Amino acid sequence: MNTITMMMTVLTLWLVMGLGFVSKYVECKRSGKTRFEAWTTCEGLFFSASVIVPVFIVFYRAFFG
Repeated sequence: MNTITMMMTVLTLWLVMGLGFVSKYVECKRSGKTRFEAWTTCEGLFFSASVIVPVFIVFYRAFFG
């Protein structure tokens, strides 16, 4: 996969996961839950993973190959 394709894939993943998380976050805030409870939902964990995993992949490729 070339660089442009990888970047577009990551940005699309962030957009989709971010919109899903924002929807769940607003729903949690509306029902009186805390921020921690919003971040520990599936949407929050998937959004966190969609941000953290590509960063690790970039560092791994930069240092090891």
